[in-house]
Amino acid sequence: MLSDQDILNRYLAKRAEFEKTADITLIGHSLFDMWGDLPDGTPSLAGKSVANLGISGVSTRQYLDVVVRPGYIQHLGQTVFLFLGVNDIVKEPDYSPMQVMSWLEEILRRLQKVAPNSRYFLLEATPVNNIPTVDNPEIHQLNAYLQEHCPAGLTFVPTQSFFMNKEGKLDLELCTDGLHFNPRGYERLTQILLERL
Repeated sequence: MLSDQDILNRYLAKRAEFEKTADITLIGHSLFDMWGDLPDGTPSLAGKSVANLGISGVSTRQYLDVVVRPGYIQHLGQTVFLFLGVNDIVKEPDYSPMQVMSWLEEILRRLQKVAPNSRYFLLEATPVNNIPTVDNPEIHQLNAYLQEHCPAGLTFVPTQSFFMNKEGKLDLELCTDGLHFNPRGYERLTQILLERL
């Protein structure tokens, strides 16, 4: 489990990305962060520049406490994608879907002060396939709550059907380990994001 200090260290390592002015901003956990590790890095989307502010292993609470509350995000694109929530199931003692939404709402409020005219999207947590830390029923419960209680100004974006196999688990052809995407998985993620641009 990555501590708050680990999350801060990752932010510091990516400070140039956080200071970048771009058309699109990605805020989230490893599924955004590791996109930048592909040979070509995080791609532009529909010809628009992207700032990838993903931090591997981060929970929603940690992103709020370590990154957002201290004011480390000073620039946001016209389109902002949030991909947070699933790590809270594993690592936050105070976890509940309601608590995650409360943290997300505060993140949204603070981001809207930085960029009141941007469009904000919340990506549904994607499925997993036989990993030891979390299983799909917990993820479905979280997703259902977030979709039902998504606040005004934040658009919920379904993702599950793009990544599921026939058993309702993450398609192994799209991932490296039952959780993280391979290049084919990122092609699917690109399709989802492009539909919102």
